[in-house]
Amino acid sequence: MDSKLGLIVQLNGVFLITILSIFLRRSLKLRALKYWTTAWLCLSFALISLRIGFEYEQLKTLLFTYYFLGEYIFGFMLIAGCKSLAEDYELKAKSELWLLPFVAMALLLPNLSTDFNEIYTFHSLILAGFFGYGFVVVRRLTLPSFGARVMNVALALLSLNFLLYFAVFAARIFFVFDTTLLTYNSIVDLVLETTLGFGMVIVLLETVLRDYKDANTELTEAKQMLEELVRTDPLTTAFNRHAFYGFINGHSKTGNSINGCVGFFDVDDLKSINDCFGHAAGDAAIRAVVRAIREIIRAEDLIYRWGGDEFFVVMISMDAESAELRMARLENVLRDVVIEGVAEPMSIGVSWGFRDFSDAEELEEATKKADADMYARKHERKTKKMLQHVGLGAMVSDLALPQRG
Repeated sequence: MDSKLGLIVQLNGVFLITILSIFLRRSLKLRALKYWTTAWLCLSFALISLRIGFEYEQLKTLLFTYYFLGEYIFGFMLIAGCKSLAEDYELKAKSELWLLPFVAMALLLPNLSTDFNEIYTFHSLILAGFFGYGFVVVRRLTLPSFGARVMNVALALLSLNFLLYFAVFAARIFFVFDTTLLTYNSIVDLVLETTLGFGMVIVLLETVLRDYKDANTELTEAKQMLEELVRTDPLTTAFNRHAFYGFINGHSKTGNSINGCVGFFDVDDLKSINDCFGHAAGDAAIRAVVRAIREIIRAEDLIYRWGGDEFFVVMISMDAESAELRMARLENVLRDVVIEGVAEPMSIGVSWGFRDFSDAEELEEATKKADADMYARKHERKTKKMLQHVGLGAMVSDLALPQRG
């Protein structure tokens, strides 16, 4: 194959990779793609300069300089893109100083000899170094992707390919031998460069997919956290009203049959605790009540804070009578509770009421009835306490009256 024809074939292939990179830049805002697009543009410019340089003898020194410079910038930007896959690398102004020796080499090589094959000897060694260093960079990143493996293979083969060019062209200076194989070097370069470009595209798409999965995981976690915040009472970590209505709607929509009982609770004399010891003590008392209820109910039962010092519990597959028996332990659990900021342990009283329900649609109505039962019990307990207090006062008064002789 004619070397000029081979160069045109190589140029067409590189040009297609360049166009693909430019179009990908419109959709993928990745630093590596930005560097690699510049690299392929420079390689296209270099091959165009080389092709024109072979045609115009009077301009070949200038055009060969452009060719060498374009290929060195290609190698430089190729490595920059590989490094940026680590997500923490970005070219700085001082990084461009590394290009100065290659700029000097691009200016020097066309003036060393009029035989392009002789100066290509040094050029191929430099390119082998670029590809070899790129192979080392990608390998060190240990990217868990198919695209990275394709790039590693392409970079390794390109490095070996240009080392072979260096050996062959260097040998031609001293020996005369058949170089028919070199007429296909443009095709070999194109195959390996296309493989490299293919690997780059896969790496970029895998990076986007990985970023998408990470972002989706973060969004899912944030969504779950927000749902938890929306459904949970911040003071007691019990569920709130929103969660309760979500529970009812969920079962109503699915048609799943549930039955059990619902219990409504209210802390006795919470106002007195707030007035005597402050609202921090009152909040601590509320948390103590929730902890106590959790100790008594089962793991599958649900506790909700209705508001203030009112709570209710949904106990699946348990009747109100059995639940009442469980609640008999509650006052013992809440006896002599240590509250931070309060000198002496205190006993916290709780009133409750329970009602059965046979499906989700009855649950809200059962809650209202349990609430009414709770208030009736609360009134009964308060009346009993007042009567005990009045009776004790009367007894003290009787003891205090003077006896008549």
